Amino acid sequence: MSADLDNAVGFQWLQDMIYPTSIISSALSIMHPQLYEDGMRAMSVMQDWSSRCDSHMNEALALWPTEFTNVSLIANWSTPLHHDPQSHASWFDVLASVGEYTQCVLAIPTLGIELVYKPGTTVAFSGRLLRHGVNAVEGNWYCLSYYMRDNIHHWAKVPRCAD
Repeated sequence: MSADLDNAVGFQWLQDMIYPTSIISSALSIMHPQLYEDGMRAMSVMQDWSSRCDSHMNEALALWPTEFTNVSLIANWSTPLHHDPQSHASWFDVLASVGEYTQCVLAIPTLGIELVYKPGTTVAFSGRLLRHGVNAVEGNWYCLSYYMRDNIHHWAKVPRCAD
C-alpha cells in the first residue's frame, strides 16, 4: 500500500474519490469488459489476502473505489512523450484531467492526433501501444491516471487479457 494512503488524509482522499472513480470504473466496464472483470478479480484476491495478513491495507482496500490497481496524481507537470512499459497492449489506462488551465494538449503521435485536453476531459487508451504526452500549461492542471500493473495480476494469479 502506498505511504501516501497510509494516514487519515489518504483515507479521506479515498472516500472523496468514490463517486468520480465509480463513473470511470463504470465506463471501463462498457469499454473493456474483460479488463474490468480481470481487475475486479485481482482486487478481490488482494482484499482476501489483506483480510488475513494486513488489516490496515484491508481498511484501505475497503474504500478503494476501482478495479484499477493504481491511481497516480500528476499535478502541474508536463509529461514528455512516453510509453507505459509496465502495462500491456490490450490494457487501457484512463486519464482524467481536472483543474483551471488553458492551452493543454494530449499528443498521441502514433495516431497522428493532438487532443485539446480541457478540464473534465477523460480518455482511455493503451499506454503501452500508444506513445503519449502532455505539454506544460499555465494554471493548475491535474491528471488522475488510472492503470493496472501486471505484477499485481501475476501475484493474484489473474490471467491478463490476450495481448
